[in-house]
Amino acid sequence: MPVDMARTKAFLPLILPFCPECPDFLAEQHARFAAIEFCERSRAWRHLTTVEITGAAGTPVAPDVAAIHEIEFAKFNGKPLTPVQFSTIEAASVGLPRYVTQVSPNELTVSPFEEPGTLEVSVFLKPLTGSEFSTDLNDPLFDRFNVVPQFMVDIHGGTIAAGALAKLLSIPREPWTDERKAARYAIEFRERLDNAFRWNMRGQQRAPIRTVFRDF
Repeated sequence: MPVDMARTKAFLPLILPFCPECPDFLAEQHARFAAIEFCERSRAWRHLTTVEITGAAGTPVAPDVAAIHEIEFAKFNGKPLTPVQFSTIEAASVGLPRYVTQVSPNELTVSPFEEPGTLEVSVFLKPLTGSEFSTDLNDPLFDRFNVVPQFMVDIHGGTIAAGALAKLLSIPREPWTDERKAARYAIEFRERLDNAFRWNMRGQQRAPIRTVFRDF
């Protein structure tokens, strides 16, 4: 299910009043890094989709501004697949698909691949690291990867801001450096992450447990 995306500049009103001398681009970058950690810990960004698999190469199952953090479950033509590491798949194996694996940040493949079919999958996503500029003619300095799901701004904005401030205020020898405040925000961020994880797990207590971690 697609979600609305928001630019990380939406976090600036929550960050810059407490770190006013920090450049906007740096605050946005650290907001994205905090969002990545939030997604890894909470598994709040769940993405369900159905795609057609036509070959053994990877097939996109998530937005190109996101990375798959974990495969929750997958079915190929209605039959459950086991998530595995790509390195464990035997290229010469034959037969009906038994496994699903991640081959790039947002792509999956099934193995063995015998014929085209339908893949139903649920994955937990996170924002991408890295940068890509000049994709917006009206804003050439916009980093295309500085985006997060809108619900993360609306519901978890304070959490993301706390994580960003914990890192920003701990950068040494900057006009805004404040180790004591950084430590306080770091504690707040960890507590909020724990609460988000517990809340998410309570909401998924009936969900399948077949998961595998892949970090790109």
